[in-house]
Amino acid sequence: MYLSELECTVLEVKVIEGLGTTIDVVLSNGVLNEGDRIVICGLDGPIVTNVRALLTPQPMRELRVKSAYVHHKSIKAAMGVKISAPDLEKAIAGSRLMVVGPDDDEEELMDEIMSDLARLDDAIDKSGCGVWVQASTLGSLEALLEFLRTSKIPVSGINIGPVHKKDVTRASAMLERAKEYAVMLCFDVKVDKDAEDMANELGIKVFKADIIYHLFDAFTAHNAQVVEQKRKDQAALAIFPCIIKIGKGLVFNKSDPIVLGVDIVEGHLRVGTPICIVKTNSETKAREIVSLGKVTTIKINDKPVQIVRRGDANAGFTIAIQHASHESSKMYGRHFDDSDVLYSRITRSSIDVLKETFRADLTKDEWKLVAKLKSTLGVE
Repeated sequence: MYLSELECTVLEVKVIEGLGTTIDVVLSNGVLNEGDRIVICGLDGPIVTNVRALLTPQPMRELRVKSAYVHHKSIKAAMGVKISAPDLEKAIAGSRLMVVGPDDDEEELMDEIMSDLARLDDAIDKSGCGVWVQASTLGSLEALLEFLRTSKIPVSGINIGPVHKKDVTRASAMLERAKEYAVMLCFDVKVDKDAEDMANELGIKVFKADIIYHLFDAFTAHNAQVVEQKRKDQAALAIFPCIIKIGKGLVFNKSDPIVLGVDIVEGHLRVGTPICIVKTNSETKAREIVSLGKVTTIKINDKPVQIVRRGDANAGFTIAIQHASHESSKMYGRHFDDSDVLYSRITRSSIDVLKETFRADLTKDEWKLVAKLKSTLGVE
């Protein structure tokens, strides 16, 4: 049903030889006139300009085929129309077009036309971490942002239209903040050759697709690789929480390496974990952290393993502890005995690594143990 109230949507922004930058629009309702003052959404703010020409293709020809156009003084809906006007370079495909009437407040229309784009800003993660997203039209950008939101993929910045070097520059901020998000998801847009070269040089991944799910799959695969590499890089810095007890009479070598039969009281133990005990000075009551060294081997029934959890070895297991080169070696019977509790020597930096990279590797009880060890070992 035809309505007199104007309804018009920008489909595409094109440069046409002899006309300059034009916009192809669908006029769904109302009338457009040559000379009308129009307001459309722009990348750098609202665009207010006057219609220079209203054009339609010659009969029996498509709008996108280059040919002579028919000029109109006025066009009534419903029609596809090419509009020639000044200052259309930054126009956003998918946005509404509004006409400034005699009783309209131009400033109000400018605010209203930009509300569509302002709403998209709510999709940007407030922490500043996330992927860069670029799409061909306002509608496709909205669809992609909604998909990313439901997929719990944060977004740091957005743009509409072809990808240029300035977009790569803005996306490159993630290289320092969160490398796994140094990614550009480009939906149905062209990527400028210089921009692509710049992205490759900086180490920013650019994923292009015409189907949203393909972008998601590409990012998910990339993210899994980045996370796995990060885990490998930070594995040596991660110290997992553990409390172990020496078994009675299970001391097989008293010093360097110290070989003990032990049981896990809480947490889990990994090869490479630094081990310490806590001694209290009988006179000053001050606590002293005594480092014993790092676990170099773990054996269950004489078979080496990398990780052992409470309950994995019902009859207990043996560990070898080697002192670090910068520390003095410790001896069972002189520096500690089987009445001492052995702790994994967590640090502030190791806790940060666990939170950032290995959060899912710890159970709720093990996170409680981290808090307990912080207190026991005086970690700030």
